[in-house]
Amino acid sequence: MIRLRRAAAILCGVLLLLAALPQPRAEGIYDEIQLPELGRPGAAALPLYKERELGTEIMQQVRRHLPLHPDVELNHYIGELGARLAAHSEQPGYGFNFFVVDDDQINAFALPGGHIGIHSGLIRESRTESELAGVLAHEIAHVTQRHIARNYARAQNLNLQTAAAVLAAILIGAQDPQAGSAAAMAGIAAPIQQQLRHSREHEREADRVGIRNMAAAGFDPAGMPGFFEQLAHASRFRESPPEYLSTHPLTERRMVEAQDLADRLGGGTVFESGHHAFMRARAEVLAKAGSSTSAVAVMHDRLEQTRDDPTRRAAAIYGVALALSLEAGEHEAALALLDTLEAIDGERLYVLLGRGEVLRNADRPREALTVYDEARSLYPGSGAALYRHAETLISHGEAEEARRILANATRGRQRSPELLRLLADAAHASGREAEGYIALAEHHHSRGELQLALAQLSNAIRVADENRYQRARAEALRERWQQQRD
Repeated sequence: MIRLRRAAAILCGVLLLLAALPQPRAEGIYDEIQLPELGRPGAAALPLYKERELGTEIMQQVRRHLPLHPDVELNHYIGELGARLAAHSEQPGYGFNFFVVDDDQINAFALPGGHIGIHSGLIRESRTESELAGVLAHEIAHVTQRHIARNYARAQNLNLQTAAAVLAAILIGAQDPQAGSAAAMAGIAAPIQQQLRHSREHEREADRVGIRNMAAAGFDPAGMPGFFEQLAHASRFRESPPEYLSTHPLTERRMVEAQDLADRLGGGTVFESGHHAFMRARAEVLAKAGSSTSAVAVMHDRLEQTRDDPTRRAAAIYGVALALSLEAGEHEAALALLDTLEAIDGERLYVLLGRGEVLRNADRPREALTVYDEARSLYPGSGAALYRHAETLISHGEAEEARRILANATRGRQRSPELLRLLADAAHASGREAEGYIALAEHHHSRGELQLALAQLSNAIRVADENRYQRARAEALRERWQQQRD
């Protein structure tokens, strides 16, 4: 119950943080770039280790209640984009976790412990990688500036009824944003007035820190105010504003300040990965799956609209090919388009992964494996290429090879929960039960699910009778993790 109360209080702080309007100010450029100390220091109110614990608990609720996007390519793209920004932030070793929510709403949010969610609708709405990076940089800044901890200090006096109302509103809003908004306003109408000034400053601080982070990471700092302007313009023609504006309200003054700072920090070399347009097209095609709207028709229209932009035209061709395979089952036509695209544009990562996907849809796994092997050779750091390669090996009856590849990868930097889970599947499928249970335990542990992790270690010890190495490994992990629990 104590942990639930703390998690609810934190969520209350997050909502209050994101619900406020910015305040005008008239300082010069040097004062404007300086970052003010706001209120009680976050570390005194909520130590970092406690914030991480709360983030882990909240993420368990998020996984239960929010529709997290299952697509490997989208999640790995957002993870890589976020990691690039985080590496140039004030806390490059913080250990952020980026994930995609399968929702058409244009929204993003930061949770305690550096968990940052991006709605798939926002990916589709962003026009450039720098615009998308601007949203991520803003959310990263909320974390590095300890805004959540600062609001936690101010929210400690709120009663449990208010905190519970906010928690319920967030979970309801995941499925029905309008109902969630109504529930939130019913629970926090009075407390939000107390938090308004504090949250205004946090939003402006996140803008400033985020824009500086973007410039340091090689993105166009104008991407952040550019996205703000796009949303503000779009809201004029909608019955209700985009959800992002409900949680990150804009004023003309805030937009001007963000653009002014971006202009001052701009002018350097801008490097974008070239992946954004492809992932935007992919998100669009996947969003149409099972709907009455044809993804093929949508992507054909997009192709007609991009004649003067080679990168967006290439992404539209990729989108048409993907839609033809997934929606219409026209795999040969899809492969022909990808052939044309590679001849014009070279062997881009997501074009190669798209070819592998179409070949799998066409029940040609051996050819798909060749493509994935090439993708991993050209892009050795790609978690998406590794995942798709291993996944195809398992489904093609080559689980031992998949286990070997994943075991080598997860001994290094590529230790995402998704890859650990796939390693567990490969180990079990190849008859290595103890290794499979240990990998599954590490998967749960990486997600903060300590009890589940310990249960899997018990399974590993139970089946590792003749494998002393795996038994010793499982027992060592169990002893270490039990100390964490105690």
